[in-house]
Amino acid sequence: MLKRLFFIAIVAASLFYGVMIGKYRVFPYEQIKSFQDLSEKETINPLQDIVYSKNDLEELISAKTNTIDSLRNVLTNEIFGSEILPTSVPDTIFNTKDEYFTSIENLLEIEQFEIEQSYGVESIGYIFHPSTSNNRLIIYHQGHSGGFNLGKSTIQYFLEKGFTIYALAMPLKGKNNQPVIEVKKLGKIHVENHEELKYLKKPLQFFIAPVITMLNYAENFNFQDISMIGLSGGGWTTTLTAAMDTRINYSFPVAGTYPMFIRYQKPSKNYGDFEQTNVDLYQKVNYLDMYIMGATGKNRYQFQILNRYDSCCFEGDDYKKYVDFISEKVSEFDNGKFLFYSDTSHKEHKISDVALEQINEALHDGSRN
Repeated sequence: MLKRLFFIAIVAASLFYGVMIGKYRVFPYEQIKSFQDLSEKETINPLQDIVYSKNDLEELISAKTNTIDSLRNVLTNEIFGSEILPTSVPDTIFNTKDEYFTSIENLLEIEQFEIEQSYGVESIGYIFHPSTSNNRLIIYHQGHSGGFNLGKSTIQYFLEKGFTIYALAMPLKGKNNQPVIEVKKLGKIHVENHEELKYLKKPLQFFIAPVITMLNYAENFNFQDISMIGLSGGGWTTTLTAAMDTRINYSFPVAGTYPMFIRYQKPSKNYGDFEQTNVDLYQKVNYLDMYIMGATGKNRYQFQILNRYDSCCFEGDDYKKYVDFISEKVSEFDNGKFLFYSDTSHKEHKISDVALEQINEALHDGSRN
């Protein structure tokens, strides 16, 4: 009996001491941890230290002065299955009230627009009309975090300065629906996230088509110019749309993209969602091409903003690996400019007050046009 009790006590003490080692890191935790570290092979990304020279980057791009128009056709065809952009306009537009936005100064009225795409995928957004207008349009596009209401500070900032604002969200986000669709041989699928859009034909169109539709609608009005501002996934949308549609004069993608070769070097941080890494698209028209395409043309530029200490993605100083190269390539064209700003004012995934000031300065600085 005593031997049994002694054995139980030894086991209990061992368990207790094991918990103490694991939880409170008492002796011999450090010795055990050191042995473990030595026994485990450290995982190193073999791509992280590769440096791309100017010649290497030249090999990656297809957007040249003599190819850019045809490349736009390739991009448009890859997104929509046709080299011609959609000519649709919103299905419905009506006046609405939204208490969340009523406190914004210089707000005359809000209209809601509704766009129905194939498979019943809807895009619902707002048109913010200023009381005193400068006759300029900004398309604001929110990212993966939710509806365009999250971009209130950006909408308010520019509405108060007289801009008309068209506000949109990514598919399936915010006011947009999440339909149930029938997929051949698979059955019914509730489309709740972007990954599931791949079951639909030409899935990237559901991200871009609503912006094209609103650009078509904007042609009914004599705006002085059209700008587009997007955050995160909205920055990605801004990059793609500006690359294919030259009606966007000035594009401001914020915390939206990195070229694929940089994503591969730090995939855990930067690789991105399925739409950002679609191999069928990016092997034909990559991000470097899109930066050039979005920046070139008469009365056009692209001003890319990345957050240096972003808590989500596209942080750090990897932009140095391509920004000067893209700026130089754009300078080879008759018109256009590629600009860049590294925002060091915060550690969040957002459009900061500093970024808003940078965008506003660019929009009012004639030397940048």
